[in-house]
Amino acid sequence: MNQQILAEKKETVAKLNDVLKTSHSTIVVSYSALAVADVNELRLALKKDGAHLSMQKNSLLKKAVDEDGLSQLDSLLKGPSAIVTSKEEGEGLQALNDFAKKHKEFTIKGGMIDGTFCDAATLKELASIGGKEGALSRLLSVLEAPLVQFALTIKAVGEKNDPEGAKQVEAA
Repeated sequence: MNQQILAEKKETVAKLNDVLKTSHSTIVVSYSALAVADVNELRLALKKDGAHLSMQKNSLLKKAVDEDGLSQLDSLLKGPSAIVTSKEEGEGLQALNDFAKKHKEFTIKGGMIDGTFCDAATLKELASIGGKEGALSRLLSVLEAPLVQFALTIKAVGEKNDPEGAKQVEAA
């Protein structure tokens, strides 16, 4: 093989390794039969969400993910594949899910989020949460519900035991 081509491939793998080392999520997608305009639309949506799309040959992607300890992704790198990386857990999942709904030829194969392998169904489920902000808001609503129920129960008990006192408190 030509030394220049080999050096270019090594440089590409090194760049991919740098990206993978700083990423908390790496998602493998299939983009077969997508038009260039569609790929550009996806790139823009991912960029807004803080994620990045890398399209390389599977052999280079396999080499990079193996070197970074993500060898569980090897089985997903068949056919036209690309990786979506982000520095925060789950960034770009919503954009990928929305894009997959609009483009039937685009599929999410699976990925790694903070060292945990996730299949396509798990990633779609995580996308429905809506990222870190969505997960936090769901958590807060779950934590808040018992407190609200407790407060309503105490108010109801107070009204039952002293209906006149409860009306005076509401007026104040």
